[in-house]
Amino acid sequence: MDFLELLDQYKQNPRRESAAMLLTDPALLRYCVIWKQVTVRRVHDWAADASWTGLWECVHVDLETIALLADDELVKARKTVERLKGLRLVYPDGTLMALADKVIAKKITDALA
Repeated sequence: MDFLELLDQYKQNPRRESAAMLLTDPALLRYCVIWKQVTVRRVHDWAADASWTGLWECVHVDLETIALLADDELVKARKTVERLKGLRLVYPDGTLMALADKVIAKKITDALA
């Protein structure tokens, strides 16, 4: 199994309850919106650690840009990104959980209605 195959397994089995947190936690929602605008890149080969943590160990997330866009301190941005990762709302290929995308779209639609 390679990086993309393992990542696909996680994407196929999302934690749907985590998406519900976006409905009540404005900080998580804001960071999900920001996530789509930030570079996440693989910095070295995957070490074949078949775990969620193993997938994240070979990527670099631009936390400085996230903090800047969120208008937060770097330490708060780091903590919130760790929450996003732990809740599996974001993926190490730079994408969001599909349900998170739907929540964002619904919030925008409702705000414009």
